[in-house]
Amino acid sequence: MSIVEPLAIFSGHSECRSLDETIPVLSHVLALEVVDRGDKQVTMKHVNTGWLLVVHEGDPDAPDKPERNHFGVRVSNNEEVDRAYAYLLAEKEKLGLKKVVKRKERKGSYSLFFMEPGGNYWEIESYEIRAKSGLPKDVAFPWQKPFVSEDFSARGYTPQAFTHGTIECVDLAASVKFYKDGLGLDVITHVPGVIPHDMKHPDLPWYVVSLQVPEHKHKLLGPLQRFTITVASLAKLAEARENFQTAQDEFGLWEIGALEDIDGGQSFLLSDRDKNWWEIAYLQS
Repeated sequence: MSIVEPLAIFSGHSECRSLDETIPVLSHVLALEVVDRGDKQVTMKHVNTGWLLVVHEGDPDAPDKPERNHFGVRVSNNEEVDRAYAYLLAEKEKLGLKKVVKRKERKGSYSLFFMEPGGNYWEIESYEIRAKSGLPKDVAFPWQKPFVSEDFSARGYTPQAFTHGTIECVDLAASVKFYKDGLGLDVITHVPGVIPHDMKHPDLPWYVVSLQVPEHKHKLLGPLQRFTITVASLAKLAEARENFQTAQDEFGLWEIGALEDIDGGQSFLLSDRDKNWWEIAYLQS
């Protein structure tokens, strides 16, 4: 049995330099809606996706994040990616985008990347070819009902779901042990023949990609860039923290934080063998 018995990957977190610059772009370009505002943070949600994005306002001089540490949305087909690319190039200056780059198709994934004004990369991606190659429909198109928007239809693309986030690792095999035995997540791949490196709750479609990189290219990020995993009770939370302390050397964990009060519950932070940050939380319903 794993240390964490997860209810969900509840949220992804990102650090920006200015909420006033970043939030309008995420809403306009990605169809993310503001559902809560706090002290220097905004919580956003896509109508077709159950997990949340928490955007933190960090230091005004916070550095740009690496492309490999990005979040992504999915559209219905490759043509929409092309239309989104054309739209973002045309509106690049107006939106304050730092980069807009088309990525070559990789194993059936067709996408573009852009960097929002706060220094974070986002991917707009299509799994059309993967679906035609046999990927189950509910995986390639992880939404129950199409999101329809006149604004997005006029631009030629519609983000249908907020699908994933990404982190870096140096030793995938060692990290997978932590993802599975520590965090209690399934580790899968969407492409036959590719080593499994996508972490997800077994019952939910959104996921976190762990990209293996050479140690000298691995970029370290702070705790404002993290993922929150929820558990069922305060007792489960305290037990998980205690068990992580016991298994700290086994998993190569760098840091295990104290239990802290948060809105609606408690949580603790931990830094894994690659110094990626995770939050384990109990949140009252």
